[in-house]
Amino acid sequence: MQKPIYKIIYLITLFFEAAFIFMMMVLNVLPAKYVLAILIIIAAADFGIFWLLFKIGSKKGVRIAGTIISALVCLMMLAGVYYMYVTYSALDAISENSEANEEKVGVTHEPFNIYITGIDMWGDIDQVSRSDVNMIMSVNPEEKKILLTSIPRDSYVVLHSFGEYDKLTHTGVWGVEETTQTVEDWLDTDIDYYIRVNFSMLIDIVEAIDGIDVYSDYTFKSSLRDYHYKKGWNHLGGWKALYFARERHAFENEDQQRILNQQKVMKACIRKVTSSKTLLIHYADLLDVVKDEMQTDMSREEIAALVRMQLDDMSKWKLETQAVQGDLTMKGTYTMGMDRELLVSIPREKSVEKVRRGLKAALEDAGDK
Repeated sequence: MQKPIYKIIYLITLFFEAAFIFMMMVLNVLPAKYVLAILIIIAAADFGIFWLLFKIGSKKGVRIAGTIISALVCLMMLAGVYYMYVTYSALDAISENSEANEEKVGVTHEPFNIYITGIDMWGDIDQVSRSDVNMIMSVNPEEKKILLTSIPRDSYVVLHSFGEYDKLTHTGVWGVEETTQTVEDWLDTDIDYYIRVNFSMLIDIVEAIDGIDVYSDYTFKSSLRDYHYKKGWNHLGGWKALYFARERHAFENEDQQRILNQQKVMKACIRKVTSSKTLLIHYADLLDVVKDEMQTDMSREEIAALVRMQLDDMSKWKLETQAVQGDLTMKGTYTMGMDRELLVSIPREKSVEKVRRGLKAALEDAGDK
């Protein structure tokens, strides 16, 4: 008869396996083929442990081997439970409204727009601040296409709630909804979701994925920090990526080149994050580092569905860019007072129309073409 200790060891192993499987099912980020492979491996490990611990007449050394294997399986399952818990908690923290938008858009098969707004602050994302980076990411999941539309921060637009002209960057002080609704009115497109980020997030996410490779059109030095960039490819860590994206005074066309550089950084991040190696290895790390520096109204289930879709086929995405062009002048603004003139960018109507057409084409369902 086997000693009770071995039965207890096996029961502990089963407990941790059950906890891991439960968390894996609740999180639901792994494709079915991954889940099946994990379950087969767990079943094979259980069979081996059972045979080593309970085989009639097995020697003491065999039972010790079974105990060691069981302990290793317990440790792996415990690590897996922790990984799943951290991921689940981070998704909950990032998503401001994790239930309301479950059925809003079928993110794995319907085109949709995400408005990316970057506030000019560090640390806590709950701070109210100007919207210094403004970009629409149009995603077509079936065709694996992403269109990045950049909008100058100083664009002179009509505020949705107040009906007065203001700089787009000022909409941030009235809330992210004011920003997205103002852009919806102006560009005649629907914004399905938003992502609100700050300076800290860009630094941390680039560091979490071990840096990005970006092509610079010029050799230049940051006017804000002692960072130098060469014409050609540059490998950038978090801080260097931030100041590459923020620089404008080093260029003759200032804000237009800054927009191009912001798009380069965004494209590099998307390419690396969606690669199989980065997504599998750094997924939990990415969520953990940005959970206090990012907000979105995408639900936890929608984020998980996108990750599951990417893990399932690991397809490369085709990335395209466009931007609104404008002319600088001095005008009054609603937020700072119409009698106080500030530097603004008057959008060129032909450029705006081109951007509208691009957004419309990006959101066309592949089945309608």
